[in-house]
Amino acid sequence: MATQKDFLCSCYESSPPPLSSLVENGIGMSRVEVSASKNVIDTTEKCTTDQVFSSREAVFEWAKAIGRQNGILIVTIRSDKANGIRGRKDKLILGCERGGRYKSESKKSVTCSHKENCPFTLRCVPLSGGEGWKISVRCGTHNHELLDTVTGHSYLGRLNEEERKFVNDMTKYKLAPRFILNALKVRNETNVTIPSQIYKARSTYRSSLRGPYTEMQHLLKLIQQENYVHWTRRRENSDILRDIFWTHPDCIKLLNTFHFVLICDSTYKTNRYRLPLLEIVGVTSTSLTFSVGFAYLEKERQDNFIWAFEKVRMLFKSESLISKVIVTDRDLAMMNAISVVFPTSIHLLCRFHIEKNVGARCKQYVKKDRQEEVMDLWKKIVYSTSVEEYDHHLQQFEILCADIILFVDYVKDSWLTPYKERFVNVWTNRVMHLGNTTSNRVESAHWRLKNMLQTSFGDLCKSWDAVNMMLKNQICIIQSSFQKTIKDVEHGYNSQFFQNLHHCVSRKCMKLIDNQLERVKIVGTNKTECGCSIRTTHGLPCACELAKLQINGNAIPLDSIHDFWKQLSIAHELEDEESLSDYDFSEELEAMKAYMKTHDIISQRIFKAKVREVVFPHTTSILAPPEKVRTKGAGKKKKEFDTPRDPSYWEYVDASQESAKARQPSQSSQRSARQQSQSSQHSFKTQFPTYIRPYIEDIVDVVADGNCGFRAIAALLGWTEESWALVRSQLDKEIGLHKDVYSNVFDDNVESVRNSLKISKLGAQGKDKWMSLPDLGYVIATLYNVILVSLSRNLNMTFFPLNKSPSKETFGQSLLAIGFVNENHWVQVKLMLNVVY
Repeated sequence: MATQKDFLCSCYESSPPPLSSLVENGIGMSRVEVSASKNVIDTTEKCTTDQVFSSREAVFEWAKAIGRQNGILIVTIRSDKANGIRGRKDKLILGCERGGRYKSESKKSVTCSHKENCPFTLRCVPLSGGEGWKISVRCGTHNHELLDTVTGHSYLGRLNEEERKFVNDMTKYKLAPRFILNALKVRNETNVTIPSQIYKARSTYRSSLRGPYTEMQHLLKLIQQENYVHWTRRRENSDILRDIFWTHPDCIKLLNTFHFVLICDSTYKTNRYRLPLLEIVGVTSTSLTFSVGFAYLEKERQDNFIWAFEKVRMLFKSESLISKVIVTDRDLAMMNAISVVFPTSIHLLCRFHIEKNVGARCKQYVKKDRQEEVMDLWKKIVYSTSVEEYDHHLQQFEILCADIILFVDYVKDSWLTPYKERFVNVWTNRVMHLGNTTSNRVESAHWRLKNMLQTSFGDLCKSWDAVNMMLKNQICIIQSSFQKTIKDVEHGYNSQFFQNLHHCVSRKCMKLIDNQLERVKIVGTNKTECGCSIRTTHGLPCACELAKLQINGNAIPLDSIHDFWKQLSIAHELEDEESLSDYDFSEELEAMKAYMKTHDIISQRIFKAKVREVVFPHTTSILAPPEKVRTKGAGKKKKEFDTPRDPSYWEYVDASQESAKARQPSQSSQRSARQQSQSSQHSFKTQFPTYIRPYIEDIVDVVADGNCGFRAIAALLGWTEESWALVRSQLDKEIGLHKDVYSNVFDDNVESVRNSLKISKLGAQGKDKWMSLPDLGYVIATLYNVILVSLSRNLNMTFFPLNKSPSKETFGQSLLAIGFVNENHWVQVKLMLNVVY
């Protein structure tokens, strides 16, 4: 009987024997395979080709593709290249993945093998003329079933070099494995990689990044590469990490630029060591949140918080820049630490968390039909704007809850008596907190960070990597917001009233001022009703200040805005000439040399290791904290802390309830409002002569308060209606500057016209203060260099400038049309400009 070796040799030199002889002789097959010879499959025809291939690689790719189409996994058995040595020549022997036998003889092995001594063989050699490669089938049979599908096959699913690089790049940018796999299959439709191979590739990539370093060495190496500022602290008499703090250089610049308010809070489930993460944030002039620093603490004790806050204090350029306001929730350990490190800062408590805790207690003690009334009264207490109002609402609260003494005692003892100055409006309105009376900003920052982390079981390197990516995105968005403010002006603030603020203050500042303008209609110049809280809390002009400016026809002065809102850059200089002397280490170096000379070799070695760790952080001996063992079913012991902490009680009581969403107006109500507007326009249009109506494109109503004529002119000039006071003022100045011209127009009645332009109060104006034509028609046309068209039921007039003609290029913008309707009201009229009149 021929041996297996003789059979393989014959495969290389002659054509394959018939299938029947293989079965009869059992050549190349075990006894089990002979008994199962009915499974022998011939694929000779499918693998035969006369095609000439350009290279060795082209042959191999063709063979793999043919094999995949037919359920065969073709691999390289032998490869040789002609290198000038005798007997070496170019050739490539391909075979089935199941060729050969498993080499292990151990019968107790729990592993398995696909090897079945399959005889399938292909021989690839170059043509004699060197013009390409050819492939021939030496044995086209298989002694096993072919693959039904190649999906999930470990060999075929292996990543090539290009795919591996793609996976590494996507891993670097935090793309989830399932999305990476989908992207690979889109790039290559024949890809059969499975998720486990993606996870393995990601793990290999991360291991390659760390190299021989420990976790802490790799972390400090990354921190040093990105120029982060950081501090670490060891456990006593140990190299185990206790606390670590880090921050980005740009975050330090932002802190020294926008240093007025800090918001602090801890979050959990961000790392495998279950270390709580203290995150500190601030707010920019564009109302965006920026991160100040991050600290992983061993425990939430006062000592740990003091250490972290001392590092934050060191980030300020000078003592004068230390934050005036700090906002947290009622974490007593954190509160005590803040009072130690920032004794001059005003500490506010999160109003949102207080309301939630009071609401939870209310549900526990108060009957359901009274809960809403009790909570409404609680909100009145919190938002009281005077001490008298606070006392009044508190007295009402005590009377309403007289029969629920436990609830009243909780509210007074837990919140009002010890902390009312930290969250009730009457006291918080006395400090510049920029609208930050809750910790919502830092809670949102927690959410963004956890989205970037993607897992709560990563190590500290993964946490830093997520923070680094988040900070880069955050700084980019902040810089973009500054550029938008500097370059663009929103249409709503394009009036003369805001002209001094354009490109000088943030959009958020203008929005807050605009909100105060809405209050002007209610409070006017009454300082008592105004309250002036925005002046103290935001450093911005309040409603009564704006009312006085409107009456006098003055624009908002830039110096009435606090400097915080004028900061539109993070390029804060952190050095000055005086501080450059601090960089001279000559004295320290001499002291270090003296130390090395006067101590023994052991002390020198220890000292050098400490210095080297500072200069080369990746050589640190600090070790990551041990992972906490997760127990199942065991009872949890209550931990004792040096300060008690009230965990968010409302989360347990109110877990099933969700915050109510604001209802959007229904389509029917929107349709009704639109129909009402169209009806109003139609009624106005019928008050003009019939021969004029076809040329009217639209009619826009304005507020009817005796200033309607000036409101219409202001809106048509491209301002807002609220610029009506500026129109009055500018018209009065125009008449005063050219009395000799207008005295002829008004028939020596100049003073009476000027008196009609001057007002002493806001709100509705008498008939003597209305805009009258033709008296003011020529003044408006001349001052603004426009053509003014006035339409009414009985009299239509057109006014041209007295001293120059409007520009032909901007005729559409220079033609203003107004209409007098109902015998007592002015409206805006838009005429069709492309019609031949």
